[in-house]
Amino acid sequence: MRRLLYVVICMVVTAGGFAVSGTAPAAESPGTPRAPSRGVGLIRQRVEFTVTNPAENGASHQIVGYRYDTYCNSPTAVLLLHGLSYTKEAWDFPGYSYAQKLAEAGYAVIAVDRLGYGESKLANGYNVTHEAYADMAHQIVDQLRGQGFSHVVLGGHSAGAGTTELEAGLYGGVDAIMALGWHHRPSNQLGQDFFTGDYQRAAQDSYEYFLGTPAHRAEMFYTPTADPAVVDADTKAAVVTPSGEIFSIGKQPSRLVVGNIKVPVFLQFGDSDKLFEVQYAQMHAEEFRSSPSVTVDIVKDAGHTFMLTSNGLLGADKMVDWLRSRPETPSCR
Repeated sequence: MRRLLYVVICMVVTAGGFAVSGTAPAAESPGTPRAPSRGVGLIRQRVEFTVTNPAENGASHQIVGYRYDTYCNSPTAVLLLHGLSYTKEAWDFPGYSYAQKLAEAGYAVIAVDRLGYGESKLANGYNVTHEAYADMAHQIVDQLRGQGFSHVVLGGHSAGAGTTELEAGLYGGVDAIMALGWHHRPSNQLGQDFFTGDYQRAAQDSYEYFLGTPAHRAEMFYTPTADPAVVDADTKAAVVTPSGEIFSIGKQPSRLVVGNIKVPVFLQFGDSDKLFEVQYAQMHAEEFRSSPSVTVDIVKDAGHTFMLTSNGLLGADKMVDWLRSRPETPSCR
């Protein structure tokens, strides 16, 4: 029997500095179909996955996330991975939620805190690597299959996109991937910041503040036209990054395996991204030589964190349209 429909009460949820509110209908007997609900169409609940960390001699950890469902039983799970300095809440920022857009389209959406971020605690930030994140993502993909999902999509932003490509290239097990704000030709500015700043800070402590200061992080992630209130909220929600990821991501191991990826690929970039410049988007698309389909979408007047911009909402719609057009990733709507 496929997994039971989740029956929970949506409530105000506050995590990582962002608040989300909602109301759900009263609980029903297990397996009872839900009647359409006016004004309320999503259920958010906490989820956990037990994984082993290959960078820590197989030590076991809890990966914490949230799951969004609509009132139908989706055959497809979408697993979302955040980037450096972010948590799972980056996908569910009030008014700019990619997670809710995907769930409203009929997908079960799972966003997790990668190990060492948010609620997925790791005491020593040196005890993880970019390669280990790909391994742990694959473990979660397998667990979603075990929960009854016949289709799994893996998506990520920035470092999370690198993890997405590395997982798909090394292990497979997914039906499509979505990589946002990532390619294999980082900007000169990012290279300078990373190797003269982030590396040095990572050598001094097991966690470091990516890009050095809140002001520089905001400057690198956003354009001047971004909503100042959103930039401020995002800056306040930023978390420190495990130094083990800093030391292992610079070589971008996904560059060695993207040619192995045999599923449809969706790439999305901000046209003013200062970390992964848009002029290299097509070059990256061409690296997926085994993929049956590669789609590149450009979000106008947006920087690296384009999801939290007004045009990013249009980007979310483009992502949903692409996903629903793929026979490999059916929704329940």
